[in-house]
Amino acid sequence: MAKNEELDARKLMILKAIIDDYIESSEPVGSRTVAKKYDMGLSSATIRNEMADLEEMGYISSPHTSAGRVPSAKGYRTYVDKILEPAAKDPALANEILTKLEDKMSEYGKLIKACAEIASQLTNYTAIGVTHGNAKNSVKALQLVPVDDNSALVIVVTDDNSVKNKLVSLDRKIAPDVLIEMSGIINRYFYGKPASSVTLMTLNRISEEAGIERSILLPFVDAIFDCIKEIGKDEIYTEGTSLLLRHPEFVSVEKARNFIEMIQNEEMVEKIVNSSEDLGNGLTISIGTENGDDDMSDYSVVSAKFEVDGTCIGTVSVVGPTRMDYKNVIASLEFMKKMLEKKSREGGKKLIPEHFKGDDIGQDVSGESADKDIKP
Repeated sequence: MAKNEELDARKLMILKAIIDDYIESSEPVGSRTVAKKYDMGLSSATIRNEMADLEEMGYISSPHTSAGRVPSAKGYRTYVDKILEPAAKDPALANEILTKLEDKMSEYGKLIKACAEIASQLTNYTAIGVTHGNAKNSVKALQLVPVDDNSALVIVVTDDNSVKNKLVSLDRKIAPDVLIEMSGIINRYFYGKPASSVTLMTLNRISEEAGIERSILLPFVDAIFDCIKEIGKDEIYTEGTSLLLRHPEFVSVEKARNFIEMIQNEEMVEKIVNSSEDLGNGLTISIGTENGDDDMSDYSVVSAKFEVDGTCIGTVSVVGPTRMDYKNVIASLEFMKKMLEKKSREGGKKLIPEHFKGDDIGQDVSGESADKDIKP
C-alpha cells in the first residue's frame, strides 16, 4: 500500500473530521459542517479548498445528489492506518466480555460461536465465526453411551477439545456392561492417535481383548472415524445478520436481499474472512474495493484470529458498511482476543466438557493411562 506522506497534518485533521461525522450521521459532509462542528481554527473557505484537494487525491468523493463529501476506500484506509487512535482500555467492556465468555470455555466450536455473538452485540454489525478444522486431530477421549438395547451414542473429544457424537444402531442387542468394557479398551488403543493410525491389526486386537465379534465393533469404529472427520471440517457461525439491515445503507430491499444471500454463501464467506489486510495487532481489515469482489465493494471486514493455549481455534470477522465504527469494532475484537488469551494463560476453566472428567475416561486429561472403564 502506498505511503501517505502527501497528506499534511491539516489535511489529515480534516479527513478525520469528515469520516468521524459521516460514521455518525451517514450524511455527506460539507465544509460548513466541518468548520462549525470541529474547532480547527480554519475558515470554511480554507476547509473547502482542502476538501477539494482531498477529493482530487481520491480520499473523498462527492455524491451527485449532495454538495457534501463522503470518504472513499482510500480515505477509510488512511483513517484506519494513520489517524485512528487506539481505544482506551475499558474495564467495564473487559468485564462484560469475560462474563459472557465464562460459561463458553468448554469447546472450541462453541467458544468461537460465543465470540461471534458477543462481537455482533458489541458492534451492532454482523459477525462471522469460523472454526479451523484439523484433519490430523487425534482422540483425547471417547465414550459409548447406551441408548436402548439396540443402539448407543458414540461421543468423541479430540486433542483440540472439539466434541462430536453419532448414534450407532445395531441389528442385535448389546449389553451395557459390554459397552463399558469396549469403551475402556477402545480408549486405550485410540488415545492420542489420529484415525489414520488405526489399522486392521488394531481392530483385531480390540476385538480379541473385548471378546466380541469384529462385526459388532466395526460400526462403533466407523462412527468414531466419522466424528473425527466432522471435527476436521471448518464450521461457520453467522450472528446478527438482522443488525446490519438496520443501517441506512440497507434501506433498499434489493441491497438487503443481496446481503443475506451473500452471507449465506459459504464460498463468499470464505472470501470475506480471508481477504483482510493485517493491522499488525492480530487483527486484519479489508475496506470496500480492497475485498476484491464487486459484491463486497460497499462493505468493510475486520477479522481477529483467536488462540487458546497457543493454538489458533478460529476466526471472528465483523462485517459492516464501509461507514462502520472502526474504533469500536477494532477495540471490541482486540479486547475479546486479549481477554480470551489472558484467561487461557491463567488456566481459567479447563477447555473440556463437564461429562469428560479425568476419572470418567480411559485416559485422564493429563495424558496418563487410567485403568477405569468408562461408566455411562
